[in-house]
Amino acid sequence: MAKAKARILITGGTGFIGSNLARKLYHEGNGITIFAKDTEHAFLKGLRIKRIKGDLQDYDSVLSAVKGNGYVYHLAACTLSSQKHKKEIFGTNVLGTENVMKACLKSKVKKTVNVSSSAVFGFSRSEKTLLDEKDNLDFKDNLYAQSKKLAEDKVNYYVGKGLNAVTANPSYVIGAGEVDKRRYGLWQSISRCRIKFTYPGGGGNVAVEDVVDGLTLAMQHGKSGERYILSANNIRIYDFYNLIAGLLGKPKIRLMMPRMMYYPMYSLGKIFEAAMEEPPLTSEAVRWHFNYKYFDNAKAGKELGWKPKVKLKESVLRAIEYYKSNGILE
Repeated sequence: MAKAKARILITGGTGFIGSNLARKLYHEGNGITIFAKDTEHAFLKGLRIKRIKGDLQDYDSVLSAVKGNGYVYHLAACTLSSQKHKKEIFGTNVLGTENVMKACLKSKVKKTVNVSSSAVFGFSRSEKTLLDEKDNLDFKDNLYAQSKKLAEDKVNYYVGKGLNAVTANPSYVIGAGEVDKRRYGLWQSISRCRIKFTYPGGGGNVAVEDVVDGLTLAMQHGKSGERYILSANNIRIYDFYNLIAGLLGKPKIRLMMPRMMYYPMYSLGKIFEAAMEEPPLTSEAVRWHFNYKYFDNAKAGKELGWKPKVKLKESVLRAIEYYKSNGILE
């Protein structure tokens, strides 16, 4: 890959992960182009990078952006999940990914890293089960997970046609640079003491710096057609929320929803979905929060040489500092 002065395109280069990746690759001496609907991010201020505003669903604009670049990181995606946004979700994530892979093949790009999601692995009902790259479990109502899995299928279709491409699957990413209000809403709710209980499930997480390292290692060492989980920690929701609360100096959240409440909460989610366009609770959210998304990162360690370096507490502190500096947290 990418020696100094390589020409690299990053779709979604102004997102959370993309902006961190673009800044790192730029400071390593590479020529960076970003392709996004919004080409501004504070982390990119003052950097001499090429910015292209465009839509993934427009193949001609994607092809134009890809041409001339030796390497492509595809991060742009629609992270919405409601039925109301189904057309946008699948259009951006599935058709958009196909357009990027098709353009990479046509332009003879040396290598492509597709950034998918750990959501494609579904969840387990046992905290003792670690999900790995072979899993494609239960995500029947999760439109985002469905779209990202179909996007991976598109990547592998073009791999079959000769494209050199790998897929990376980060879990919940923590750190500085987030711009999505729906993601930092959790942190605001904890800061304002609005969360009175947690769910009994758990999930994986990873520092954004470690994700960026994983993506560059995937470009260097990843095997075409393979997927790699980038996740560093497995932790109960209860413990994770209270870690954030403690570092914010807020009271401990002491209540955990008992497992016997799964079906009543699931039914309540269904009622909300039928009655409201933007329900505060969905049946799918209940399914995921009562279960476990714990991951095995051994494959990334063995094949990529990836080893997470940032401890969970440090990644949370960095996120808090960033949110406070931007007025998101008081």
